[in-house]
Amino acid sequence: MQVQAFPIELLCQAITARSEGRLVCELIGPYEGVMVNNVAPLSKAQPHEVAFLANPKFIHEVKDCQAGVIVLRAGDKEKVFGDEAPRAMVIVEDPYAWFAYALQVVEAQTKKFVSGIHPRAIIDETAEVDPTARIDGGAVIEARAKIGAGAWIGSNAVVGEGAVIGDGTHLFPNATVNPGCVVGKRCILHSGSVIGADGFGFAPFKGEWVKIPQIGRAVLGDDVEIGGSTCVDRGALEDTVVGRGSKIDNLVQIAHNCKLGECCVMAGASNLAGSAILGDHVIVGGAGNVNGHITIPSGFTVGPATTVISNPKDAKLMMGFFPAMEKRDFERSAVMIKGLPDMRKQIKALEAEVARLKAKLGEE
Repeated sequence: MQVQAFPIELLCQAITARSEGRLVCELIGPYEGVMVNNVAPLSKAQPHEVAFLANPKFIHEVKDCQAGVIVLRAGDKEKVFGDEAPRAMVIVEDPYAWFAYALQVVEAQTKKFVSGIHPRAIIDETAEVDPTARIDGGAVIEARAKIGAGAWIGSNAVVGEGAVIGDGTHLFPNATVNPGCVVGKRCILHSGSVIGADGFGFAPFKGEWVKIPQIGRAVLGDDVEIGGSTCVDRGALEDTVVGRGSKIDNLVQIAHNCKLGECCVMAGASNLAGSAILGDHVIVGGAGNVNGHITIPSGFTVGPATTVISNPKDAKLMMGFFPAMEKRDFERSAVMIKGLPDMRKQIKALEAEVARLKAKLGEE
């Protein structure tokens, strides 16, 4: 959908508002009357678009950029233009964050949010749906569920009995929030995501597995995003919690009783086993794994394809995987690794023999 152009001043004001005043924009150069309706890369931007320089390695593209406005840091502006301001520019501390907020503003112009309940939606008479919410066809809202102001429940999405959906939260089609679970404000749940599936809890008994009913909840804080086909299991007794501002990619598994702090990031195919704890601002790379009952301190990063099986201490970045190599080289390495236990025994025996000989020589 074509977005109607609007003055760059209004875009900057909207971005400052969305960032709650944390991202201040300084407009310089001949920006009066410049109208924009989209954001584009430096090399492809047109006069009705905004381009941004986040990575300094592309600084050589700035002068020839055709964008109506360029967004960059003060230092980069000085490198290209010195003290002059020959074109419309936005000076900002973090151009990449500016770009993210700008796309949010532009996207908001294209969304057709119309409150109301589709006639084919199924809503229990005891459910509470705010009159400003939107419930699409095929959606199911079960008994005593609560849907907040401006929330959007997509087609065939399910909100279970007693579940709570916060203001402004969007469930895409086929997302599921199971009974009793809580989703905060302004969250995004992509298609196929499941909040509050049973945790994997079974008691071994005489060669069989006896199911342990999972009676906790899954609780998502405000501004959490859950990717497609990601599962956040409900707790066994206590709640599984995803902290405010955390972003979870597609195909991620968060097991029962896990606790994620604020603003954590988990990339695709990563996994947390039961009762794992992430502090604030923890990053887990793609296909990373954290074993059960492990605590990752605030600010730590678990690298891609890395498995953490014990509590880390001082290292801020943990990585441990076997890099891909040519097949024959890998086979040779695998044979060597397989032989390490025997080599260790041999080395210990040699060390003992050396120590014995040294002692003997000392006596002589």
